[in-house]
Amino acid sequence: VGALRAGLVAAWRRPFLVAAVWLLNLALALAFGLPGWLGLHRALATLPEADVLEQGFSVGVLADLAELHPDLVPGLLLAGLGAALLGLLAGAALTGGILEVLTSDDRRPLGHRLGRGAGRYFWRFVRAGLLAGLPAALLAALVAAPLAAWAGRLRSDSDAELLARLVAVASPLAAGLVVLVFLLALDAARVRIVRDDESRVLLALRGGLSVVLRHPALWLGAWAANLALVLAALGAYLAVSGALPATGGAGLIALVALQQGFVLARAWLRVALLG
Repeated sequence: VGALRAGLVAAWRRPFLVAAVWLLNLALALAFGLPGWLGLHRALATLPEADVLEQGFSVGVLADLAELHPDLVPGLLLAGLGAALLGLLAGAALTGGILEVLTSDDRRPLGHRLGRGAGRYFWRFVRAGLLAGLPAALLAALVAAPLAAWAGRLRSDSDAELLARLVAVASPLAAGLVVLVFLLALDAARVRIVRDDESRVLLALRGGLSVVLRHPALWLGAWAANLALVLAALGAYLAVSGALPATGGAGLIALVALQQGFVLARAWLRVALLG
């Protein structure tokens, strides 16, 4: 609770940092969303049957659209994958900038410190992510595969149906827990790299994993508390947006404003988690 409070206060005292994180997320979203919207607009503007999309998503319209424009949907999927990869790289740079602002006390402008951290630690953070990602994926598979196989064998026994369901649920949960531990270790390593200017990425990652495994309740508890706040913000956004009409210019503007409000809250909580 003390760590959570300190992080929230650190983020609250740096509103311009939170705003910068939000604007960078918005720029990344527009890099994919604007071309995608223009492509869909060109494809749908002359199709009266597509008016049903004003009321919500329609699989039938999407199937017809894929038939009329066979290159559109694969193009959007490829663009989405490209945006996801760009988001991972941008996330590494942004985390370096956030940690630099949180740990530095010089009087340089925010943009200078944010850019300094983003550039200085970028390749170290990318290497740390790659070094953490491979063992996380392998260990998650080693943990989940035996449970999934056991659940498959249990399904053939009618008396063990409940146990089979429990084991089937436990398999992805165990894999997710392994990945989460490595993600927390990656954050710990990034903090150490910035705080101590550590250039030995593997050493920082090993130290990050060690501190997470020595204090799992503290690290998982801080992460879970932060996630609870994110989910609370998401729930508030869904509750309010569900009550708004999704048609007309005013309704769409209100929905976009609400959605960006949630993204801003998420940016604040990301800064708070690193804080």
